[in-house]
Order: sequence, then C-alpha cells, then structure tokens
Amino acid sequence: MDFALPDGYRLHMPLTKRDRAKLIRILKLLGSDQPGESASAALAAQRLVEASGLTWDAILAEQAPTKVVVRRVREWDVNHADAAEARIRQLKATTERQERQIKALRSRVNTLVERERLRRAIETDVDAN
Repeated sequence: MDFALPDGYRLHMPLTKRDRAKLIRILKLLGSDQPGESASAALAAQRLVEASGLTWDAILAEQAPTKVVVRRVREWDVNHADAAEARIRQLKATTERQERQIKALRSRVNTLVERERLRRAIETDVDAN
C-alpha cells in the first residue's frame, strides 16, 4: 500500500552500516589528485545521501554525541524490606543445605578412610604371616 507524504515531509531512516561504509569510501576519494575522480566522488556521495532520504544535516547530526538521560522508576507495591528478608531467608536455607551436604561428605570420606585403614591393616597382617 503506497501513500504520499505531505509536501515538506520526508520519511528517512538512519544510514545502515553498509551505506555508511560506502559513503566513507566515497568521501575518501574527494581528496584525489584527479579532478574528475573527486568530482565523481562528490556526485556519488550526494546521490547516496538522496537515495537514503536523508540530508547532509541529518547525517552529520547522527554523529553528534547524544545525551544519556537516566530516570528513576518508581516501583509501586514493592516493599524492599520484605524483599530483603525473603532473600535472607533464601540464603539461610541454601547455607543450611550446603552445611548438610558438607556433613554428609565428611561422613562419607571418614568411612572411606576407615575402610582403607582396615584394608591396609589386613594386608600387613596377611604379609606378616
């Protein structure tokens, strides 16, 4: 579906990376020693800008540094104290679970050490006889 914009209005998008790279390559040719080459580069640059629907002002304005605005968002229905307490409870539960796992692993290691000690004791008794 085609539609026409009112006079004086133009629809434009920022240059794509590919078009920007192409424009840079063309603009580098403006410094050529050959008058025909520099004139051709100027014409090619102008055609690229017109084809993109932009103006030189708009292209140069894209390069200007933009101001970053940080806004604080009000959080409704959020009780930070309750959220912190819930996180503390979660961390305590995790710590308790990890302590139980450590206790079980220590018990397992102690059992394995005791078995190894008994195995070596039996081997030395068998070797001695």
